[in-house]
Amino acid sequence: MFACWTVKGGSGSTVFASALALTLAKQHGRACIVDFGGDVPSVLGMAEPVNRGVRDWLASTHRDPRDYAGLQLRATAELCVIPAGNAVAFSEDALRDLIDAAEPNTVLDFGTLQPPESIREAVRADWLVIRPCYLALRRAARLRVRPKGVVVVRENGRSLTPRDIESVVGAPVVGEISVSDGVARSVDAGLLATRLPKQLAEELAVLL
Repeated sequence: MFACWTVKGGSGSTVFASALALTLAKQHGRACIVDFGGDVPSVLGMAEPVNRGVRDWLASTHRDPRDYAGLQLRATAELCVIPAGNAVAFSEDALRDLIDAAEPNTVLDFGTLQPPESIREAVRADWLVIRPCYLALRRAARLRVRPKGVVVVRENGRSLTPRDIESVVGAPVVGEISVSDGVARSVDAGLLATRLPKQLAEELAVLL
């Protein structure tokens, strides 16, 4: 199970998490991505969900794993999506129930929410996704809890290096993902789920 999050919107966390889930699905024959931010279906070229989602399940007083499984939407033959839903608040205890209900090959896309300790202890990877951007690093420097690892979304023209990021964040850079026109075109056309760019797939394979 993988938890992905960021400190600043627009960092590419949801695209990264979606591509990671697609790669897991290809490797294992089945995977799932849980969407806390609400953008995963759009990134994967799906219709906007209108039903309950993971936030609604977490906010309910009776969190039955069978109800959780019923939230799944099919993105591809191998990948399912648990949409965000509409509820705003839920407890950390509810997140512990999510860990019990979720499948092993699951990516949790927390968006700009930092996963709590209960999630960090349970997942295989707790990755902060960040661009080498001064504004993003300013926010990362104020984190009270450090991630287990950092995934850097590389951009041309940035002067900050992975070593700079490690120094500020206080966690190792475990991977670097290239910003490319091919990824942007796939997302904009709604084709990421069926046309994962080769370079991105290779960079993700190194992480797994």
